[in-house]
Amino acid sequence: MKKTTETILRKTKIITLLAGIFSIFLLTSACHCDDDDEKIANNKVLLLKFDNKSHDFIAGKEYKYFNDTESFTLTLTTENKENEFLSNITYKEANALLLKTTSTFAPNEGRIIIPEDFSPAERFDYVLTNDFVLPQNGYNTIGESPLDEPLFMKMWAKVQNLKKIREYMHINPEQQIQIFLHQAVIENHDNENNHWIFFIKN
Repeated sequence: MKKTTETILRKTKIITLLAGIFSIFLLTSACHCDDDDEKIANNKVLLLKFDNKSHDFIAGKEYKYFNDTESFTLTLTTENKENEFLSNITYKEANALLLKTTSTFAPNEGRIIIPEDFSPAERFDYVLTNDFVLPQNGYNTIGESPLDEPLFMKMWAKVQNLKKIREYMHINPEQQIQIFLHQAVIENHDNENNHWIFFIKN
């Protein structure tokens, strides 16, 4: 009888322990909610990638941060290695790396390392209105590759009616678009694998 009682008590303790662990798991899981994260992440940066030959918008990437700031300072750091040239663009206020690229000498070609997960242009929705919006403070090029205004306008015209752009422009109409040219091959501005990258903050 004593052994039976001890066995029952042992099983009861095990069941109670397992129930406690399961309850803790449920509570901690309930605290993590994507909708809540979305409400907190109000600081966003949108990267748009353009083809160097057609100047078409081909892909985009949206970053989300949990620190609220109206400032948007991008810093470019470069590093010369033996056979390649590294470029990093960092969002200073968020201490976040937005873009990391390499450039090489022909016949090799550099690439965009970060971000790895650009979304194709087809995944971005467009507004149906015929109005045209412009950033009130124009644009600024980062690095040593200038972008003339007609070419900027040609590319901007292809994305200004994106829903994401309209959302960003509504929140931050006085922003200045930051632009960087990734050169796949050093000193070759016309390489077909070069890409113009636009940086836009909400």
